Amino acid sequence: MEYKRIKRYFDIIFSLLGLVILLPLFVVISIAVRLESKGPIIYKQPRLGLNGRVFTMYKFRSMIIGAEKEGVYEKKGDNRVTNVGKFIRLTSIDELPQLINIFKGDMSFIGPRPPLTYHPWKFNEYTIMQRKRFSVLPGITGWAQVNGRKDLDWNIRIELDNEYVNKISFLFDIKILLLTLIKGLTMSNNLNIEETVKSKAEKMSLKLMYITNDEAIAKIAENSGVDWIFIDLEIIGKEKRQGHLDTVISHHEREDVKKIKNILSQAKIIVRVNPIHPDSENEINQIIEYGADIIMLPYFKTQKEVEYFIRLVGGRVKTCLLCETPEAVENIDSILSVSGIDYMYIGLNDLHLGYKMNFMFYLLADGTVESLCDKFRAKGIPFGFGGIARLKHGTLPAEYIIREFYRLGSSMVILSRSFCNANEILQYDMIEKVFKEGVLEIRTFEEKILTKDYSYFAKNQRILKKKVIQIENILKRQKEII
Repeated sequence: MEYKRIKRYFDIIFSLLGLVILLPLFVVISIAVRLESKGPIIYKQPRLGLNGRVFTMYKFRSMIIGAEKEGVYEKKGDNRVTNVGKFIRLTSIDELPQLINIFKGDMSFIGPRPPLTYHPWKFNEYTIMQRKRFSVLPGITGWAQVNGRKDLDWNIRIELDNEYVNKISFLFDIKILLLTLIKGLTMSNNLNIEETVKSKAEKMSLKLMYITNDEAIAKIAENSGVDWIFIDLEIIGKEKRQGHLDTVISHHEREDVKKIKNILSQAKIIVRVNPIHPDSENEINQIIEYGADIIMLPYFKTQKEVEYFIRLVGGRVKTCLLCETPEAVENIDSILSVSGIDYMYIGLNDLHLGYKMNFMFYLLADGTVESLCDKFRAKGIPFGFGGIARLKHGTLPAEYIIREFYRLGSSMVILSRSFCNANEILQYDMIEKVFKEGVLEIRTFEEKILTKDYSYFAKNQRILKKKVIQIENILKRQKEII
């Protein structure tokens, strides 16, 4: 039986024991609260619980009636806090009524603290990755509480909560419990003084990229809602690596950057240069002069290559690293230590070849992409991976991939050649129709899934993994037959 299920039995047994054993203390605190100030003994407050469900959390009342009108957090010298309230807050005794919440199944002893329904954000304002913290029962104490609690930015607290969700185990819970007892005995960081440090969560919307050097198509893409026009200069070594695949080598020219820049009004230009080579400095200088907004370095393997690239760009435009070699994955920690990286992108095509896989999205199934995304997110670097066709199209339908983007916190994606194959659709009016319909489908789908809780995306992950493994096995068998 998995620990999450056993944990619920522990919660029921120990919360009931706690309520029985601590009954005399409950009586004493109740009398003290009532004697000092008028009002209810128990303070009831709506909180966000499992999967964002609102429940009523109980505490011993420590403030005068109506105190919440001036804010829910204690201020230095706050005269709203009663004398009894100061003591029970300092010792965390005010949290004891939450044993009732635990017994009822609203909470657990250990887990992410349940936030207010409106602070730091409403539930639908959390990003999908942040909603992961709501996939387990909230707790009286948690990993964020023993690692800084109120001193932490909310985004950092949520990262710690997500770390708990990933590592949840009996031993981890025991560790948190012991650290909580130590902090409680020393009365360290027990007071909720001032409002928690917070950063506003950004409502997610994928940045869409499309590869073209055709002015008319670039303008159509921009008018349809594509955020970045992708100029692809990479040619060195690409034919050798990908010549046997159904991929396109763009053969764009440096002058295309200037040409496309002149017709765009909103979309940015991202330029993929060649891997580091003797003429890299001249290449980078020229495309910056021609108007590139973002420069992408492909097929790097070492920290030194990245440092050299960052030095060549010199902060004049944004930088993006295309992580697409097994060596880059192996060296990713040292690579991410380099300052000046603005974006990261995982190139599934070359990376799956480097690992000798048959299907590029197998990197989603084996955990490689998720591990990299965790590292990018921890560094606060926006990232993306792979490419997508139109919804309901492609070997792996785009819906499954987009849901995975949201689960992992990815913020950008390339619209693949199969999204709109300009080599096959020769009329610009037909290309415009494909773009407008396709981008609208994606944006509508994004709005729909933004309301979902994390369990929705976890289920999609399981289905996607199964589909990817099936496709990988089919391609492997076909390869063996050939």
